[in-house]
Order: sequence, then structure tokens, then C-alpha cells
Amino acid sequence: MYQYFTRQDVCNILSIREGRLQYWHRIGLVSPSLRQKRRTFYGFQDLICLKTAEGLVGRGIPAKKIKHSISALKKRFPEFDENLCNKRIYVVGNRVIISHKNRLIDHSGQLLFKFDVDEFAKEIENRVRLFGSQKTADDWFREGLSHDRHESTYELALNAYRQVVKLDPDYADAYVNMGTIYYNQRKFLEAERYYRLALARDPYHARACFNLGNALDEMNCVEKAAEFYEKALEIDPLFADAHYNLAVICEKWGQPDRAIKHWKRYLALEPESKAAATARKRLRLLQFQQALALSRHQER
Repeated sequence: MYQYFTRQDVCNILSIREGRLQYWHRIGLVSPSLRQKRRTFYGFQDLICLKTAEGLVGRGIPAKKIKHSISALKKRFPEFDENLCNKRIYVVGNRVIISHKNRLIDHSGQLLFKFDVDEFAKEIENRVRLFGSQKTADDWFREGLSHDRHESTYELALNAYRQVVKLDPDYADAYVNMGTIYYNQRKFLEAERYYRLALARDPYHARACFNLGNALDEMNCVEKAAEFYEKALEIDPLFADAHYNLAVICEKWGQPDRAIKHWKRYLALEPESKAAATARKRLRLLQFQQALALSRHQER
């Protein structure tokens, strides 16, 4: 089951207005349990707490009063857990009574209504399953894209991409993006596996070829890396980064003519890139070395 949910996901699953979620968050009644960078996410337990809070508010108990009651009990019983999803909750008139260590805690009152939190958990689990089943592979892929830019949310991205390939096993871009997450984590064997899975679905995926070349290069399989850079260029001759990487490899192999060809092609495609200055420097050096070698040969 998917573990974390955006605010919009929660609104869709529980049919709670976004403004209400923001208000409950602001007063500290129920807040998202995961914060990454500037984004927040709700967990499954948070959804149970939200459902519990919704039930209490629906019985006429103001959200601030719920928060005040829980805070008061926390002061009275230091070991008290404020998490609503772990409690048996009762409404007595306009009071909130909570079961704690087999006792009903509040000032006084008559039992009128009981909230079964376990039933809430079952209901929410069913709602989450329904919510997940309504999302398409493209929906999950877009969710993965929203998480895969930062290391702190890589696991959320991987979970989303796994849902993509579960719904559509031939979704090559999802395998590529999973491979890139593992590559960024320097798990090159895992990256290689996912890039190959992508190519098994789409042999003409230029990005998958290029990224596989990068993973192989990191594992010192330079000849194999060069093969996949070449394949990327066969598929897409305008793939500038493949020209760049091949130029570097050709220099290492002592093949200046091939290196010069790829440096020139890279600069024709990306004259203003950050790497263009390095490419020009390498090109000028190779051309100077070739001219010097020719001059010495002619002197003989």
C-alpha cells in the first residue's frame, strides 16, 4: 500500500476540504508526519487521525476544543500519547472523553457516543485502495516526477514508479527514472539493471542507452559504455552529451581524430552549455597537438 499522501490526495480520499486540513495543521490538531524540503506528506496513521477528528467535529465539537482537551490530558498525564489514531474516543455533550489505561479521562459526564478507531482504520484502508486503483500509470508517473528531484524523497518516487510498472509493465520511462535514482545513489549495479529493463521494453530509448553507458563507465566497463553512447547517437544523432562522453573516452584511448570529431559535434549542438568551455579547451589542445606533430613530421 502506498505510504505517504499529498494534501490533495488526502482531500480526495477522505473528502475533507483543503482549507480544513490547513486549519487543523495550523492549530496543531493533526499535522503531516513527513516533511521533506518545503513539502509535507501525510502517512496512513495521519489519515486515521484526520478521520477521527472529522468524526468529532461532525458531532459538534470544535477543533480547538479537541486540541485543548488533548493538550490538557497531556499535561495531567505526561505519558499520554497525543496521537488520535491510538485512542478510544467518546463524546459527552460537548466534552471529549478519551480512554487511557482502561480509564475514561475527563472532568465528568455521561457516555453518549463511541468512536471505534479500528473501524476507521479499516474504512481508510479500503478508501486508500480505491484511491490507488483509480490512478492511472500516467498519474503515478507524474507523482514520481514530483519526488525524484531530491534525495530525501527518492523512496516516494520509487514507490510511485513501482506503481507505474505494476499497471503498465512496458512503461520504459519509469524504469529509466528508477535507474537514475539508483545511479544518483551510486548503486550502479541496480541502475544498470533498470536501464536494461527499460531497453528490453524499448530498444530505441536513447536516454536509456546513454544512462546505461554512464552506469557502465562508473563501473570501469569503458568499452561497453562507449558502445551504448554510440547506440544512443544512432537513435538520436543530436544527443549532445553522448558526443561529449565519447570525446572523453576517445582521448583516453589515444584517438585524437575521433575525439576532435565528437568535441566539434558537441559544441555545434551545445555552444552555450556549462561544459562548452571545457569542450573548447580540449578541442584546442588536441588541434594544437596535431598541428605540432605534423610540423615535426614535415621537418624530418
